[in-house]
Amino acid sequence: MELVQNTPRETSIKIRENPKRFLELLDGILRSDRELFLLVDKKHPLPRTYEPKDLVSLDTYEIRTSRPTLLLRKSAAQALSIMAKEARKDGTELLVSSAYRSFQYQATVYKRVVQELGQEAADRESAKPGFSQHQLGTAVDFGSISDSFTGTPMERWLRRRAWEFGFSLSYPEGKEAETGYRYESWHYRFLGKDATQLEREFFFGSQQRMLEFLDTHWEALQKVHRLPSSNR
Repeated sequence: MELVQNTPRETSIKIRENPKRFLELLDGILRSDRELFLLVDKKHPLPRTYEPKDLVSLDTYEIRTSRPTLLLRKSAAQALSIMAKEARKDGTELLVSSAYRSFQYQATVYKRVVQELGQEAADRESAKPGFSQHQLGTAVDFGSISDSFTGTPMERWLRRRAWEFGFSLSYPEGKEAETGYRYESWHYRFLGKDATQLEREFFFGSQQRMLEFLDTHWEALQKVHRLPSSNR
């Protein structure tokens, strides 16, 4: 695959070592909704008017929330409900404190954080309106939404098992230069099980690198995906 030449060295080595597995995981991703994998970071904003069409209230699912009427895209809400039930079996009760945010709501959040912390500090942990994953309707903040969340039973459970249900930690520790944001142990994004497995196996746990790869190569990957398996 020629596109491998334009990927980080570690990833390209892993792909060359096991191209069949790479294509198997890609198959599930490329059959999914493209919007699940939109790259949203400090360089790639969403339109002011962007709003997912299938938002549902978490009130209709068995999910504990910090306040009523939190919204997520339906596929994310369904996966979150399954994950919450599994965590409950393990004695851990998940608490969702933030989910979908509109462009306008994020503007309010960002303004408040700037007032509290100042511009420079705010930009390390709060996205400007249009640049937030929360606008996608697939990002979830758990627990206290603060550093005090790190090390709690909920945080430890999510760290171990969230990927099994298609949720990925967006801003890992020590990756601020890569993601643009400081470590947020509470912020997860739903990508689906094939994507979180791809992230673990080929992108060394980096959601950012995987989404950049998909954003850059999506059309080329679609062409590879359409080829008969004997020609790949």
